[in-house]
Amino acid sequence: MKRSFFVFLCFATLTIQAQNGVVTNEVRTIKGEDMPTRATLTFDVQRIKAMGNSAASSNAAGETQWEVCANTPLSEEMKEQLYPQLHKFLVNFGEKTAVNVLLDWVQSSFRFTSRAKASSNVKRPNRPYYPEEMLYYLQGDSEDFAILFSRIVRDLLGLDVALVNYSSKAEGKTFNHMSTAILFTEEVPGDAVTVGEKRYVIADPTYLGAPVGRTHPHCDNSTAKILLLKR
Repeated sequence: MKRSFFVFLCFATLTIQAQNGVVTNEVRTIKGEDMPTRATLTFDVQRIKAMGNSAASSNAAGETQWEVCANTPLSEEMKEQLYPQLHKFLVNFGEKTAVNVLLDWVQSSFRFTSRAKASSNVKRPNRPYYPEEMLYYLQGDSEDFAILFSRIVRDLLGLDVALVNYSSKAEGKTFNHMSTAILFTEEVPGDAVTVGEKRYVIADPTYLGAPVGRTHPHCDNSTAKILLLKR
């Protein structure tokens, strides 16, 4: 899928080093293209590497690797850093506007990379990223965007979120894509999927510039696979 991002990334490396000379902390400032939404985060590099060495696969409960990653919480240290910074941009907003602010932040702050093209890169394993990995590497494919976005919306806004997995043919090629859908407590118009009697409104964190309620043109909600996530 073709797309472009204008990404403002400010990298800084702390001088804290272990005795073996390995940098233990790194800083990322993540800022959207047009909106003022931003967050500056300090990462324990060793913890990120440990996540990368852990296999995210379907578990005994029958969850897919996408659900396993999406249902993995951020570390308490990361929550304490990230959420107060994002929350101040959401004050006094209703659910729809707040989700759109977070949607814009994820869409425009992270770079889309095809996992198929990047599978040989040790920083891009052939599995989804955990949310904290996505924050650290600042790039991923649609499932990584969806997993991170779903985690933030559930934690900050307390809304139920589902992963929406698409597979279709477009221009003679197979198009695989992942989005999210949100169960709002207020009436929100737009494209949606129905689970039972509940209406989950589409929110696509990879579809640059698309607000809540808009589906990617190559995606068909009627044939999508819906994966409900834990709050």
